[in-house]
Amino acid sequence: MPRKKKDSNHLKHEAAEKKHMQKDANGVSRKADRKLSVEIKPDNYFVLCDGRSVKDIAELAKILETLSDDVFYYHVTTEKNDFANWLNDVFKEEQLASDIRSSKSKIEMIALLYKRLFEKMERL
Repeated sequence: MPRKKKDSNHLKHEAAEKKHMQKDANGVSRKADRKLSVEIKPDNYFVLCDGRSVKDIAELAKILETLSDDVFYYHVTTEKNDFANWLNDVFKEEQLASDIRSSKSKIEMIALLYKRLFEKMERL
């Protein structure tokens, strides 16, 4: 059976979608904040000191829920916050990174991540 040709409305929609696509300095393709999760290259995954990889904000929030204190405090000290740096550098989430850096506990960090994910969901 022959395939249907795309009508002009469908072609216009595809062109509009391409127009909304952006690539940042890390080569991350994303629609202008219309997607809850962005795909990043494996080179930009966050690798925990225990060897596990984290590929997006939702996965970071979920992993933090069960992350041991040893692993957490390896990445978060008074001098550094690897999670905040990753959020800022890879996802360009400057405000979230700042909030994470200022947070006082793992629970507060998890809450901030889920809050940001909820805000993104509301915009979809």
